[in-house]
Amino acid sequence: MNLQEFDVKILKFFNQPFFPLLNLAFALIIFSIYAYIIILLFLFYRKKETRKAIHLIASLLIGMAFVISLKFIVARERPYVTYQEINYFFTKADPSFPSTHAFVALLCLFFLPKDFPIWLKILIIFYLVILIPIGSLYIGVHYPSDVIVGGLIGFLFPRALNEELSIKIFKKIFKINF
Repeated sequence: MNLQEFDVKILKFFNQPFFPLLNLAFALIIFSIYAYIIILLFLFYRKKETRKAIHLIASLLIGMAFVISLKFIVARERPYVTYQEINYFFTKADPSFPSTHAFVALLCLFFLPKDFPIWLKILIIFYLVILIPIGSLYIGVHYPSDVIVGGLIGFLFPRALNEELSIKIFKKIFKINF
């Protein structure tokens, strides 16, 4: 069994059976990552953690530009386009590899506030690391390898583009001093 066959086999495991109400729930969970980012930025603003907010924004913008560029370089079709037996909830126009939502979710893990109660941290980690990636498989818009690579890039990106570099880039582009 080659990697593509293994990828499809795992995808089919998560994509079947297909329940319409669960599709909607997973779609809402996946897209709620952007609301979570707004909440994080608001929390950083309230705590006067401008540097963290800028690091988050710079990591997201530069990282998403990288991931989207990679999508169009690789140009992998969505699983529901290649395999008619894959159930899907909605269609997407961009290529599949790597997953942007998995990238954003695992990137956000780096910015998890340390002062949150342990139960909330566990809930958010479950949401970011389990629900969003599995949701992408369940609704048929990504292969497991799309999600794994997108998540890995998201996990590594804010570490590679550290806070100091983010501040320098932000100052250079927006000509702001703070």
